[in-house]
Amino acid sequence: MLKIEEIKKIDKKHIALMDTSSISFMQSLQKKEIMLDSILKDYELILIPKWVLTEIEDYEGRAKYVQKLIDDGYPIFSIAEETYSELAGYEEGNLYKIVQASASLLVSVKSYLRKNVDKNDPLDMEAYAEWIRKLYDEWPIPGETLSNGRVRKKNAGEISITILAEIVSWYYPETEALTVYSQDSDTYQFHREAEVSLRRLFALKTPIPVSYKSNDCILCQLFREGEIDSDDVLACRKDVRRITYSKEQADHSVVLVTEMVDNDVFIELIKDKTVHIIF
Repeated sequence: MLKIEEIKKIDKKHIALMDTSSISFMQSLQKKEIMLDSILKDYELILIPKWVLTEIEDYEGRAKYVQKLIDDGYPIFSIAEETYSELAGYEEGNLYKIVQASASLLVSVKSYLRKNVDKNDPLDMEAYAEWIRKLYDEWPIPGETLSNGRVRKKNAGEISITILAEIVSWYYPETEALTVYSQDSDTYQFHREAEVSLRRLFALKTPIPVSYKSNDCILCQLFREGEIDSDDVLACRKDVRRITYSKEQADHSVVLVTEMVDNDVFIELIKDKTVHIIF
């Protein structure tokens, strides 16, 4: 069991949110003796939501890796989904809209919220802490049973991170950097969809930009900083996968590209300083 401190407030300006997929990837880099200080050193606060923490603790090695980061002094803390109301200034009507927006691509979760949470009069709704706990306990997306007996709650961690990212983005304008670490493209898509919806809800506010660091973003940074070489990239990136990146053209215009990229093409991309990996 992880010895990780739980917090209920956010008072830092450089914040990272961690998903299980990125933790697993960082653990694999550590096994190859690839140092990650340049990746994590810039954050004053690294947050892991409780739903994500449950997934991390499914595997002992993953939990031990996070514990080592904590023991090494990285500012890693957990935060319970039930406390998100306090983060949002107890504006529970708006918080419900944030949850709706964050889950807008998941039909079963939207249906659950509509049937079990939504009321004609918002004042009749249960307290946020109650219905968010029930949502997790009764998670409407079927999941596999893991070796430890826990039923995996598909997309629950990604939704929690998206909700938290939106709260920080809209309610903490003093934030200077907000980065989500995730290899799951659903997390990226959940945020993009949520932001469109929330711009209508919070028409008078300007959100803090949310940036994302996928595994490819991490490899690109490590390569350009000289921490790894091409052989390391080949050893760490074993599959052809879809990435989104921007590239400066000869006329100094910038093109946005999303395509399947194998390792050879990826190495050429990260050698090109005009290329920026987005996800």
